[in-house]
Amino acid sequence: MHRPADPFDFLPADSIAADEVRAFDWHGVPLGPPEGWPPALRAMLSTVFHTLRPMFVAAGTGRTLLFNDSFRPMLGPRLSSASGKTITDLWIDAHPDTAVHVERAFAGQSSVHRDMPLRMNRHGFAEETWWTISYMPLRDQHGTIIGINGFAHETTRAVRSSLALRELNMSLEREVDIRTRERDQIWGISRDLYVITTRDGHYRNANPAWRELGYDVSELVGLAFDELVHPDDVDRARDAITQLFDGEVVVDLELRVRTKDDTYRWFAWTCVPDGEVVYCMGRDTQRRRDMEDQLRHAQKLEALGRLTGGIAHDFNNILGGIGGAIEVVGDRLEAGWIDGTRRLLDAAGGAVKRAAGLTHRLLAYSRQQALSLSDVDANALVRGLDLLLRPLLGERLSLNLRMQTDLWRTLSDASQLESAVLNLAINARDAMPGGGTLTIHTRNAPHSDIGTGPADHVVIAVTDTGTGMSRSVIEKAFDPFFTTKAIGQGTGLGLSMVDGFARQTGGRAIIESKPGEGTTVSLWLPRHRGEGESAHAHVTKTTRRGQGQHVLLVEDEHMLRSLSREVLEDAGYRVTDCGEGNDALALVRGGTPPDILVTDIGLPGMDGRQLALASRETFPDLPVLFVTGYAWEVFADSPRLPDRAALLAKPFSVHALVEAVADLLDATTH
Repeated sequence: MHRPADPFDFLPADSIAADEVRAFDWHGVPLGPPEGWPPALRAMLSTVFHTLRPMFVAAGTGRTLLFNDSFRPMLGPRLSSASGKTITDLWIDAHPDTAVHVERAFAGQSSVHRDMPLRMNRHGFAEETWWTISYMPLRDQHGTIIGINGFAHETTRAVRSSLALRELNMSLEREVDIRTRERDQIWGISRDLYVITTRDGHYRNANPAWRELGYDVSELVGLAFDELVHPDDVDRARDAITQLFDGEVVVDLELRVRTKDDTYRWFAWTCVPDGEVVYCMGRDTQRRRDMEDQLRHAQKLEALGRLTGGIAHDFNNILGGIGGAIEVVGDRLEAGWIDGTRRLLDAAGGAVKRAAGLTHRLLAYSRQQALSLSDVDANALVRGLDLLLRPLLGERLSLNLRMQTDLWRTLSDASQLESAVLNLAINARDAMPGGGTLTIHTRNAPHSDIGTGPADHVVIAVTDTGTGMSRSVIEKAFDPFFTTKAIGQGTGLGLSMVDGFARQTGGRAIIESKPGEGTTVSLWLPRHRGEGESAHAHVTKTTRRGQGQHVLLVEDEHMLRSLSREVLEDAGYRVTDCGEGNDALALVRGGTPPDILVTDIGLPGMDGRQLALASRETFPDLPVLFVTGYAWEVFADSPRLPDRAALLAKPFSVHALVEAVADLLDATTH
């Protein structure tokens, strides 16, 4: 079967303009359907549509305009309805300037026009453009003119640059006369960006500060201002140009400017129109923005720390009463038996301990957990954790201890330090689900600077051979509640607690890690040069009972105060209790001194530390046991407790209260 010939076989297959020619119904156009187009026209159209230069053909009695892909952008908003239209309809903006040349070409006269100025509307607004355009008659095989053809090349940028440079060169002498020597100096040495633009936003001149962004002045001349602006800021930049065109001043317009290496920096622009030019100054605000981001981050963490501290205080008061009551009931049921009671009480006690552990982590993160500082042998502490760690690690992980033999001492809270090392070990274990090696190593770091100035430090580092961390994870690792574990498998408080504890002791926690290469978390603790009993020179203790010593108990929580009094009286002490610091101080000043003051720190009115200081004005050697859920206000100036004092953290067991009182009395009477 004979296949009909393709009337468009002269057109390329991969051309948008050619596809538009194929799709158009040419029967209602003076040029007529393509089957009737002269061979000379078809040959010229084949050339036009196969070239990369912007070319056009106007053919037929109606002077129908046909054009290639490179010519399409010149039509602007009329492109969508361009098929079948005349050259006059489609290029109506430029017609008054080009009509005479079109007529001459149809009369047989060729012409070429370089840098022809044309006012066009291609993007929804009028603009001055320049073009190099040629017009040539198109003849058939008999020499009859059947149309015209030509090419069009936009030279706007080159002309603008040439005009700007020419105008700049012509105005240099005038500029020297008009501008003062001082302004010229500022222009040359300022680190701010200075630029002179035309009223429609094209650069005419710029100061040397642009070199900081990688540009030479000659590269900027002739560019449109918004060509260097971040795409998201272009609309605001164009709005500003409109304001300037109307004679308004633009102040502190923040825009991102593209550097030569295609990064962006924030600048605050102030621009003032002056006749046909605009003077602009751009001040670098990137550093300020970076600092503001850091400040917001710090403020967020500080606010979270205060919030968790307040919650923990109230929560610990409640837990202290519940836990103590459960323990007393359990003790008094020991003589008898009610089936299941002991098990339920033990479960409740376990819940109290878990809640207490959470609050301690919150407080350690917020740096509001008062520390009981002592001289700590970190090597002995880590070795003491060996038996506890091995069952936690399981059979698939090996534990390696590498200790420096002459390790310095550090002044720290041994209990909190143990918790910190355990937290790091557990995190390391979880990072090695397929097995691996966990290494704990200690070393001295003389004259090291961790951001607090050069000093001697003791380093305890926990290293795993696990999955490692990306840079983005490291940046958030110390944030509270941040975790990479599945929901329900981690609170996100472990590393934040470690960091909070380290900072409270005057040190820091530092993470070193790369994805797939494992992680090392190091505790950098200040070296301690003083003498003292090591927190890990353990002495076996037995529970001691009181011998009728007088205890002044001050606690604002009624339930906890009543329970504590009963426990201490059962242990052989004589107890006087108060709910406020002022009442307790009146008792101290009005009679025989107590043998020991046991006081909550967070009291209404006069707090526990104020009470202790005031009481010691009368009785300087009075032992004081501070009881606290959190103590950020009273121990913010120093993590060290006063002399002849001890600290008991809520929630505590009743046995811990009795032992703390006995320990302090024993320590202060020998």
